[in-house]
This record gives sequence, structure tokens and C-alpha cells, in this order.
Amino acid sequence: MKRVFLLAAVAALALTACTVYVTPSDVSVTGRLRFGIGVSDVIQVFEPSRGPGSSYRVGETIAFRVLTNQDGYLTLSAIDPDGAVYTFARNLRVRGGRVQVFEGPDAGSVFSLVPPRGLHRVRAVFTSAPTSGLVSYRGVVGETVWTARIRSEVSDHQVRDIAETSFYLD
Repeated sequence: MKRVFLLAAVAALALTACTVYVTPSDVSVTGRLRFGIGVSDVIQVFEPSRGPGSSYRVGETIAFRVLTNQDGYLTLSAIDPDGAVYTFARNLRVRGGRVQVFEGPDAGSVFSLVPPRGLHRVRAVFTSAPTSGLVSYRGVVGETVWTARIRSEVSDHQVRDIAETSFYLD
């Protein structure tokens, strides 16, 4: 028993001497969101083409890699470093079981990056049927309202899922 206590004390002492350094490229927000509504585990992959937490420059284009386990639709919205929320693609058709790369909201267009610089968080909202588009994200500021708008938009859909990723704009 004394030996276990001594080992635990030595380990605790060693760990208190550790310093963890985190650089912006090491930090990313990814994963499932569950905020007051039931969701399904439909979105298997959702990330920028360079990977979560990657860096881009103003004027570059960005694409998003998506894998779902069933057919449906995605709406992509984001919150920028200033807290402004925007929707940049609505009702993108996804095919289950296939990795798809979305370079723009429709064929022949691209997602081009504009300021503000800093961390941009992006949410993919999956629904089995197209959303109505009646929920507006225009003029929305802050995560609380962003989350409430997403919840409102998907509340009528039986199958829904939400995933989040991020990127940095230098």
C-alpha cells in the first residue's frame, strides 16, 4: 500500500512540473455537437480539405470533405472571429457511403475566403430532406443565437446530425 502511495506521489510531482505549450496550429474544434436536440450519428467526416485547424490566406479557396452514412442534405454555416454568423451553402446533396468534396455552394462556384482573419468555426447540419430556408442567419451575432437558429432549422426533421470543424484565416 505504501509503495502505491509513493508511486502516485512521485507521478503527481512529476506531472506538476510539466508545461504544455499549445500553438494555434495545434488547436482545432471538431466533432459532434449535441445541444438540446437529439441527433443521429450520420456525419462520419466533416473537415476542410487541408484538415481541421488548418491555415488559409485571404483570397484562397477552401473545400470541405464530407462522409455521411446515408443520403441527405447539408447546410454549412460558420461563425467568424468577430462573432458574426453566416450561411454559405444550403441543401448540398450528399450521398451516403461516399467521400464528397464540396468546393462551392453549387457547380462552377467556389468558397473564397475573405476577412476577418482568425479562427472560423464551421458547422455542417445534416437533414434527410432539404431544409425550408426560412430560418435566417443574416445579422446573427454570437454562438448562442447561432445554436438556437440551427436548432430551430432542424427541429422538424426526424433524421438530423451536426458536426463542427475549424480553420484559421491568416
